[in-house]
Amino acid sequence: MQSIGKPMKIRESVESDKKAIRKLHLNAFGQSEGEVVSQLANDLLEDKTALPILSLVAEQDNEIIGNVIFSSVNIEGVEGVSVYILAPLAVSKFAQKKGIGTLLINKGLATLKQRGAEIVLVYGDPNYYMRTGFKAGHKLKPPYKLQYPVEAWMAQEIGEGILSKMHGTVRCAKSLSSPEYW
Repeated sequence: MQSIGKPMKIRESVESDKKAIRKLHLNAFGQSEGEVVSQLANDLLEDKTALPILSLVAEQDNEIIGNVIFSSVNIEGVEGVSVYILAPLAVSKFAQKKGIGTLLINKGLATLKQRGAEIVLVYGDPNYYMRTGFKAGHKLKPPYKLQYPVEAWMAQEIGEGILSKMHGTVRCAKSLSSPEYW
């Protein structure tokens, strides 16, 4: 078991991290949900339709304790706009509620901005994701009917003024295009 306070680094994941990423998502989400989420994480890392992709890991004592994946999406009828979706995000049970997820999200957003991304979407707990700048109330439609309130479907504008001009239905990578995730 790691002790928080030891040096942690955030880096892009590599091929050899896949087993540890799967194990992390199982740990973070528990057996039933963890199985689905860990499979999604691995599928996204292999999915050519998710490219370009950004997968970051938080590492402490050579152990992966956090992971976030941002995969590319398209908006029907819109071309030339760089849009990503954040999914999934996991932090080891022992390291939760210590800001690691927020650090991963912020590092990912900064990296995506450097790479020319203009919009990042997320479907999750508004109380959590609003802390990193995500907001509901945009005009981009999810690929499927949402199981949770519409406030859980959020976006963050990285390219100034672009989100208000965007509308249409989001199309995700094949591995994320299943109604069970929505």
